[in-house]
Amino acid sequence: MLEKINLTESNKSLDLIHTASTSKTFVANDFSKEDYHDFLDIAQEIQEKYSFNDHELIATFPDKEAAMKAITRTIDLHIMPLFCVFYFMDFLDRANIGSATLGGIHSDLHLTPAQLSGVISAFYITYIMFEVPSNIILKRTNPRTWLSFIMLVWGVITLCMAFSSNFQSLLVCRLLLGAAESGYVPGILYMMSQAYRPGEFGVRVAILFSMATISGIVSGPIAYGTAFLEGVRGLHGWQYLFIIEGVPTICLSIISYFYLFENINTVTWLTPAQKALHRECVHAQRDSHHTRMSFRTLIKAAIDWKTCLFSVVLFMNVVNLVSYQVFLPTIIDGFGFTVLTTQLLTAPPSLVATLAVIAGGLMIDKYQNKRGMIMSIGFLIASFGYMLLLFVQGRWGMPFSLFY
Repeated sequence: MLEKINLTESNKSLDLIHTASTSKTFVANDFSKEDYHDFLDIAQEIQEKYSFNDHELIATFPDKEAAMKAITRTIDLHIMPLFCVFYFMDFLDRANIGSATLGGIHSDLHLTPAQLSGVISAFYITYIMFEVPSNIILKRTNPRTWLSFIMLVWGVITLCMAFSSNFQSLLVCRLLLGAAESGYVPGILYMMSQAYRPGEFGVRVAILFSMATISGIVSGPIAYGTAFLEGVRGLHGWQYLFIIEGVPTICLSIISYFYLFENINTVTWLTPAQKALHRECVHAQRDSHHTRMSFRTLIKAAIDWKTCLFSVVLFMNVVNLVSYQVFLPTIIDGFGFTVLTTQLLTAPPSLVATLAVIAGGLMIDKYQNKRGMIMSIGFLIASFGYMLLLFVQGRWGMPFSLFY
């Protein structure tokens, strides 16, 4: 059994941990390397005492489910608005190259069509390369520090894109932007998985991902406004686009450092009893436990058939989403609309997509045993919309098909 003893000697207070099973005593704030190895041997005993305290705290709730719902609402209030704003800026900064193209970046920097395509694709090359390494670092370090750091980096890079003077400088910025943003979304999802039960996860991920489509609603009007800044202080409108979207990202990275949490058990806005109940309810519904990241566990996860299947599904979904988000202004412009009208017409399809994403998340949480069917219906509707793009004629028929 563990005992915590407080000794006051020579005006100096020491907290000692004593274990009867090993007859060892450790100074809590002064472990030597030898003590550390001995202490690992009694970790199970510490865990048993820790769990006992949890049960005592949980017993203070007369209705655990009602208390857990209140805890979930508190978590929603504290983390979801911030996560949504972060993901909004993440997608806004990666997709703004489409609006910048419509604003004339290719002509001002004398880019050929091949160079423009290379600049757009460069982001995803480094995104793929650094996504896994970035999240290995996330798990080995402090999530709050790492996510805030990479957000600061991509904000600075977005700002630097405003002052690109040629193809080479713009290409380097896009490559660095992909590397910086690669770990952010998986990192946010990892933190959310520690905060919510599986049955609460779907709708919140849907709300988070709806920020990508909301960024499509906002990016058009922003690009529309920056078109009127052409020539102000010697800058082009597309340069103001990168400045307007880069500076807030830098400011948000500073806020995120002070607001994000390392672990849900370290937050100050939940009581010890609430944290104990949260631990019990969240981890009771999860099959996996916290394990140390290693190359072996990484390979095991990569070759799992479920990982492969969902990777294919995600790949197909992201190809459509990214193509839609980046090239939507160009597609609409190709039907003869003015630049300003085109920027505004990008908003309505994104609004419909936002509502559809949230509705899908609600349905997935409500009908958890029919998630595959709900996903398939969504893919069928999207496929119908792409078929309309091929066959619908007329200036206004094409924007209508984009709603699917």
